[in-house]
Amino acid sequence: MLDKEVIGGEFQIDPNILYWDYKNNLKPSYSLGRTCLYTILDSVKDRINLLLIPDYLCYSVAEVPKRLNVPFKHYHVDLSFEPNASSIKQFISDNPNKTAIVLISYFGMVKLDKTITAIRNEYPDTTIIIDDVQNYYGLTSHKDYDYCFTSLRKWFSVPDGAYILAKEESNYSKSLFSNPVYAAYKASGNLLKNHKDIIGDDISLELIKFGEELMDKEYRYQCSDLSKELIKHIDTDQAKSVRLKNAKFLHDGLTKLGINHLYDSDSVPLFIPIITEKRDSIRSMLFENKIFCPIHWPVTDTKSQGENELYFKELSLICDQRYDETDMERVLQVLV
Repeated sequence: MLDKEVIGGEFQIDPNILYWDYKNNLKPSYSLGRTCLYTILDSVKDRINLLLIPDYLCYSVAEVPKRLNVPFKHYHVDLSFEPNASSIKQFISDNPNKTAIVLISYFGMVKLDKTITAIRNEYPDTTIIIDDVQNYYGLTSHKDYDYCFTSLRKWFSVPDGAYILAKEESNYSKSLFSNPVYAAYKASGNLLKNHKDIIGDDISLELIKFGEELMDKEYRYQCSDLSKELIKHIDTDQAKSVRLKNAKFLHDGLTKLGINHLYDSDSVPLFIPIITEKRDSIRSMLFENKIFCPIHWPVTDTKSQGENELYFKELSLICDQRYDETDMERVLQVLV
């Protein structure tokens, strides 16, 4: 049973989910978003000599090229979350034939087609990799790319699961290990969340934390059998509908409050990010009201992640399918 007194945190896994009748046709082959990126870079590293990554991204993504010894540089991302065109051009023009670039569709609401078209027109040999981990519902919307990937665990009640779309399809997952142990730990912890009134939070959080630690050490895995089964029973259309309603409610409220935020009515968002100088104090107030909003992203290594003021101004407001407009109103009341 979802504890609606608390907003935020990882998805609980409903122990009854394996008995639901709903089916869908999702068949994830990879474990994590970083598994996808590792697999893609491993397949192209011999034909590139430079990778461009944004100066605003998660450390787990920035760490992938380091493992493969792929040289990389950071292009700039503006406060609008848009890739800075002149920054990208500066690097590609110095190395037009053997460059790859990672573009991120932040929060599922940043449209990348204009950037991609500009790169293709001027530097057609550039390898374009789209990170759609935050854009699950927009995965197939891009008109052009060499590789595109997304992940499931930030969107649904599954411990892992990810996809790669490529111009030239290939079963890269054959070279990966099977059934990651971290998926079992993460799932166990999230299942136990259903019984925290009996056993508390400590055990479930410890299992989830240990699963995350294992994940950071080694992530070259195929999707776990557990997630392949769980995802069959998740109504992704229902999740989409709820997210859109919650996002619209937050958008209307934030607009009235004059709070700068990212929103696109045609997109299904992972979160609604606000941009504010008072990020940390606002986050503390939300925490005091049992609303646990993440930041994207904590900076642990500027050499890997780059330097961008978004790291210190962004706060992600939760809008996912676990909650409704009453919960969104709770969030807005704290921001008033």
